[in-house]
Amino acid sequence: MRFRPFSELDLEALNQVAGNRPLSLGAVRHFARTGHSFLAEEGETPLGFALAQAVWQGERATVLITRIEGQSQEALEGLLAAIVKSAYDAGIYEVALHLDPGRKDLEEALKAQGFAIGPLVLAVRVLGSRGARGETRGVLE
Repeated sequence: MRFRPFSELDLEALNQVAGNRPLSLGAVRHFARTGHSFLAEEGETPLGFALAQAVWQGERATVLITRIEGQSQEALEGLLAAIVKSAYDAGIYEVALHLDPGRKDLEEALKAQGFAIGPLVLAVRVLGSRGARGETRGVLE
């Protein structure tokens, strides 16, 4: 399995893994430029992706993983390892993401890659028509 940066030409492959939350071309273009987003693939078969970007926190930068999808534990762990390496290579020494407690596969991959889980909880308020519908999925996820 290989883990590589992606480009807008990979939109179809990324959406094969995205499930019921497909990525837009604009999102793919944005994350392709960050240097911290990757596609996992075996041959020509996409097995996962991670969308991540460096965010300035006022005193230092953090690589924030906004979404990660993988069809196997190996794909998730490899994507996390690729992001950690890209952060370290860029001189960024924090990597973070918000974990949905229902994603046990991702929790195990995070632990296997040395991430601490908790104790912070994400509070979300979605504005506009999405908020009126009660949507909260997809925020930093």
